[in-house]
Amino acid sequence: MNLLQKFFQKSRSTGREARAKPVAEEAGFVEPIDAGRIKGHYKVGPVEYYLYVDEYGFFRLRIVEPREPPEDVIYDIIAGVKHPRGDAEKYHARKRASGYGKLYPLIIDDNIEEITVDGPGNRVSVLHRFIPGYWIDVDLTLGEAELDSIAIQLARKAGRLLSLATPYAEGITSDGHRIAVTLGREVTRHGTSIVLRKYPEKPVSITDLLATRVLTPIAAAYLWLLVEAHSFIMIIGSMGAGKTTLLQALAGLIPPHHRIVTIEDTPEVRLYHRHWDSLVTRPRIPGEDIEEVDLEDLLRFALRRRADHVIVGEVRGREARLLAQAAASGHGSLTTFHADSPEAAILRLRLDPISLPPLFLRIITAFVHIQRIPVVGGGFLRRVTSITEIQDDELVTIFQWKPEADSLTPKRSEEVVERSSALREAWVRLGMPGGSLEAELEERARFLEERINHPGEVFYASLAKYYSRKYGVDS
Repeated sequence: MNLLQKFFQKSRSTGREARAKPVAEEAGFVEPIDAGRIKGHYKVGPVEYYLYVDEYGFFRLRIVEPREPPEDVIYDIIAGVKHPRGDAEKYHARKRASGYGKLYPLIIDDNIEEITVDGPGNRVSVLHRFIPGYWIDVDLTLGEAELDSIAIQLARKAGRLLSLATPYAEGITSDGHRIAVTLGREVTRHGTSIVLRKYPEKPVSITDLLATRVLTPIAAAYLWLLVEAHSFIMIIGSMGAGKTTLLQALAGLIPPHHRIVTIEDTPEVRLYHRHWDSLVTRPRIPGEDIEEVDLEDLLRFALRRRADHVIVGEVRGREARLLAQAAASGHGSLTTFHADSPEAAILRLRLDPISLPPLFLRIITAFVHIQRIPVVGGGFLRRVTSITEIQDDELVTIFQWKPEADSLTPKRSEEVVERSSALREAWVRLGMPGGSLEAELEERARFLEERINHPGEVFYASLAKYYSRKYGVDS
């Protein structure tokens, strides 16, 4: 059963089934939707959302907003001289003050994961969690002036300048969304464009990934032990594979009494951890006499900030050498890296501009390869497809994804321990705190499996109690 089918089932059980009547012309659309084509209907506040199938069989999204009150009423509410009467007035006042313009109803809908606008007059497109893997069109277009205005506002929200002199910008908005925008036709053929990736307000936990079968409990327990033992783990994969999400989930397993420093170009990692220091690079601004602060600068700085674990959002250049040095000096190290295989990762690490010496390659504990796996019909799955260690200058696969079973193997703790020299070394570094390594691996896998679908904050609280009970550590 896919997400859309589950949604329909939930919709029927709660009485929120699609309306029997069409979305009518008075709702502001020339062409009403025939009731038989409506596949899903839900509300966010006073806004209604309809997932329907067009005449070509493609999914589309239509938004019906409440009627807008007079301009003076909206401005009075924003100015604080008048209280909103009802949800409609409150909604439109917030929309007007947001800076998102017509994109606002897409921003407030948690079911929408990503938004793109490819020039004025083109339909807005979104990734919707009920239709995974498909870009679907929204019955919404933006004129040139309003699209320019929204793009400039988004850049300001991210602390970036967008103008004809600097016609593109990227960053994280004050609301936590990642944006990449262009202005006019300076660098794009179709005019001003927007790509906005929404991030969940709450951090993704390892149990969220277990729930969606990105990896197995025994593989998660293996990685947990490596993380706790201050190992150097590189998460590899292509664009959009889910590297940063997995990085965040693994960082969430770091003991609560350890100190973490994260270093990123754009601040995407979010943690519940109490002892978390977040550093962000500063780009050079054209025309401004401001010193650029890059990943390498911040990594040097981070090593003086008493970090138990150093996390770099993504390594691309010489900062990889510094991170390897940090790992060699005892810091736990986590990062992501663009590569399609462990072999390709090693090749990239040895070439310019990184030029990592062969001796430093041995410091890398494990490569965790995550991929987008295409499925019939155009969708995709995210899966950890392999976990590989470097043993005596050779790559040794510890876990391998089996497509026919849609699962990582091995599943037995004894086999994992037999294959993994890194795990056995981690166990020694942790002081072998009673019992066997196999039993420890099984206990942690069971702990994680029992907490699948627990909210992130609940999981983190249980993790803190786990360490307190196991090691007598007051987090």
